[in-house]
Amino acid sequence: MANRIITETEEEQEELAQEEKPKETSKLTSAMKKMADFDFNISKEWMMKQIPFGLFVMVLLLIHIYNVHTTERIIRNTDKLNKEIKELRSEYITILSQLMSESKQSTVAQKLDTLGIKELTSPPIK
Repeated sequence: MANRIITETEEEQEELAQEEKPKETSKLTSAMKKMADFDFNISKEWMMKQIPFGLFVMVLLLIHIYNVHTTERIIRNTDKLNKEIKELRSEYITILSQLMSESKQSTVAQKLDTLGIKELTSPPIK
């Protein structure tokens, strides 16, 4: 360019030519710029395209809510059954200890005395 004489109009034309070339930006960059500027152009067509996806997300949310409620109900039922098992086990142990004490020979002999049945003092003979 040293050998060439450049006038001001040529410089301006070159600058305008450089400015007129749009910079190629990716969709991600333009989307990020729109989000940063809060510049959302929502059209009716775009909304209509998004309806199936929105319905899909709503169905997934309903399934998730149902799943959570079902799981909580199962957990409550399990806790209830565990409490019942503990109560029945303690009742079993109590009844078993009472049976053991009532089946002693001395206790049985005392109960049979009231009916008039006496305990053998001699062993049985063949």
